[in-house]
Amino acid sequence: MMLKAITNNEQLKPFFKDDIKENRVCVILDDSFYLTSKKLNTKSLVNIAVDDFYNGLNLAKTPPSIDNLLIINRGDSKFSLYLIELKKRKRTRHIFHKEIQSKFKTTIDNFMSERFSREFVETAAKTIDLNLWFVCNLFLSEGTGLKSMKSQIIEKLMSIKPFEFRGKKSMIRPMPSGERIS
Repeated sequence: MMLKAITNNEQLKPFFKDDIKENRVCVILDDSFYLTSKKLNTKSLVNIAVDDFYNGLNLAKTPPSIDNLLIINRGDSKFSLYLIELKKRKRTRHIFHKEIQSKFKTTIDNFMSERFSREFVETAAKTIDLNLWFVCNLFLSEGTGLKSMKSQIIEKLMSIKPFEFRGKKSMIRPMPSGERIS
């Protein structure tokens, strides 16, 4: 089982997090994922701070990587993956789509497919969906601000070739802060 392999990996344990937030930009996890102690139930979901992992390696040049990788148990050895990058910006001109693209690429190609291939690739578990989210404070909820952003950032993100992992393809989707995962 994918979650068991991940939770048993001593190298990953220090990077498990109970929430998804950075600089007042966040993704909300459904209450059903938590134990009564407000700790994530690792039998249901694991949240890995990928960026913290790479920063902890103390490399001369830290590779770009996303903030959070969620692995959600959907039952019968089926899992959903959410790769999430969080950004707080004052202006859209400070968002660089190539930088965002490289963060997802490092996470899929190096973190999941090489460094931890035993946990993510060499498992009998089935990945049922792959979700790549770019969560930014500048993206407002649907209908209030997302449209005005399309000509700038959204079109650039949509021009990025879809990523593929374990037979699932996904494009990077812009999401507003406070989006919910259940």
